[in-house]
Amino acid sequence: MVPTDADKLRSRSMRASMAIALLVAALLLRSAPALPDERPAPARGGGGERRSDFLDTLFWAPEIVVEATRIRPDDALFNRTGFVQLIELGPRRGRVEDAAALLARAVGVRVRRWGGLGSPAAVSIRGSSSTQVQFYLDGVPLNDAWSGTADLSDVPVSDIDRIEVFRGTSPTGFGGSSIGGTINLVSAPPRAGAGGRAAPLEARAAAGSFDAARLQGALRAAAGPLALRLGGGYERSAGDFPFLDDNGTPANPGDDSEALRINNDYSRIHLSGRLALDAPRFDDLSLTISDARREGGVPGIGSNQSAAARSERERRIGSLRVRPSPLAGRLVHLEGTGFYSWTADRFDDPGGEVGLMGRSTDNRIIAHGGSMRSKLFAPPIALTAELFLEGKKERFLPFDYLPAPAEGPDRIRRTFTVAGSADLGLLGGLLYLASGLRSEWSRSEYWDEQPFPWLPPVPQGPVERRETTPSAGFRLNPAGWITLKGNWGEHYRLPTFFELFGDLGTVTGVPDLGPERGVNRDIGIICSAERLWRIERPSLEAVWIANDVDDLILFFQNSQYTVRPVNIGAARIEGLELSAAGTLGGALRLTGHWSRIEARDTGPIPYYTGNLLPGRPLPEGGGSV
Repeated sequence: MVPTDADKLRSRSMRASMAIALLVAALLLRSAPALPDERPAPARGGGGERRSDFLDTLFWAPEIVVEATRIRPDDALFNRTGFVQLIELGPRRGRVEDAAALLARAVGVRVRRWGGLGSPAAVSIRGSSSTQVQFYLDGVPLNDAWSGTADLSDVPVSDIDRIEVFRGTSPTGFGGSSIGGTINLVSAPPRAGAGGRAAPLEARAAAGSFDAARLQGALRAAAGPLALRLGGGYERSAGDFPFLDDNGTPANPGDDSEALRINNDYSRIHLSGRLALDAPRFDDLSLTISDARREGGVPGIGSNQSAAARSERERRIGSLRVRPSPLAGRLVHLEGTGFYSWTADRFDDPGGEVGLMGRSTDNRIIAHGGSMRSKLFAPPIALTAELFLEGKKERFLPFDYLPAPAEGPDRIRRTFTVAGSADLGLLGGLLYLASGLRSEWSRSEYWDEQPFPWLPPVPQGPVERRETTPSAGFRLNPAGWITLKGNWGEHYRLPTFFELFGDLGTVTGVPDLGPERGVNRDIGIICSAERLWRIERPSLEAVWIANDVDDLILFFQNSQYTVRPVNIGAARIEGLELSAAGTLGGALRLTGHWSRIEARDTGPIPYYTGNLLPGRPLPEGGGSV
């Protein structure tokens, strides 16, 4: 029978398939490791012995060159439309510094201390108040509902890998809205990053002036899929530095004299641990715990120092993070976090050296909750969508020893936040447009009768709030070395327990108090390159900001002994931020920043209008080598 064309084609296909199969088999045999006493068995056939020619044949593949821009771990931060600064600690963890000292070097950031090294400190961003800045530790909120602030002395830098500063924005991946900005502290991982090396045991010691000292250590261990990092340390400082005492009369230099700071000592001990499990189908499955305890004096103001007032604060935080491997061909990313926080805040000033009257308190602040974050990538239309959900419950449990031991009343707040955002790439990735929407529901409760009948009454019952705020921004890359960014957004700050319900003393609460509101605008330019002459990764950033803040909460006297908060203040914040950085000769890192931000009162109160807001210096700058 004469073979047809179809038979010939089928025969050639079968011969080609057999050749490919033999080639693959030969490559597998070639790459398979042989046992120590084994040699390839000779092929038998035709009555004799011969070796397979395939075992000695070399196959040459053509050279493949892949060209692409190197992606760094921090690119996801800087590719946002908002302005971000990354502070990588590295060797700084061994210095006698705290988080407040590190943040003070960031552009647009102002740190206010109540004492020396290690003392309570709060942060302002772009002329905001400290209550208008949201703090997080690995995404776990640190601001408490009683004061509205986060104390930087709670966070030891020896356990921190880097600090992310988001100026003027509230990123979708964080729960609270913030007028000033958001700061996220990222703890050190149990394993070294890709390509990195980490010693299994680290120990550091440092000393400074005024009896400052720091001892810290860390242990890394791994057993199969488990990796563990334990850290801890001890810090102290006497803080007895000399200063110029103006005797409370800054306009009269004749009575100025040099004095020694007293009751300014502090000590802190902290422990932390992070356990990670390398499980299939999970990129991150880790448990983090930390415990920090600080005790120290409260020195008071310079012209009238306190000799005996003391404070003590202990904070315990635990969190569980679950991040599955990306789904749907790496187009869907999920992440979940559960957290618990317990804080003991003690203050002892029986003589009334700091306040208007003697106080001795032992308060508890307890918070727990969870969040879920999902991210969807749609490459065909260069779209990235993000959804964030968070539920949280906070309790404030006060205890007063003066004038007589008294417990309560408790304050409780429940919040639920839904935030979404979308980024759309246009013009082949040269232009990115971003939009976002955040909605938060809160319910604050205060159930107790007024114990002092001569004080103004405090209404009882829950206080509910619903806030929805939009945002938008853009990022334009007209050239590889230049980036233009601009942002607009509405933000708010919920009233604290202290403002809503008072303190059963000098402050009368106002349950119908509204949130502070802000409209933020900024636009700026970033110039960067891989290398400029002998400077590696040079960068220059210039940003202009123009923000309006309304319904600021101010306190006014409403009786001989009490004050009450009122939504009456307003401010206009404008200014310029400049920053630059680069590495000279591969070894010398240079950074510098300068800002001039004018925060001026625009409210209806005649003796406030036109004045600069206190605690916001006009020009501010710094640098490091």
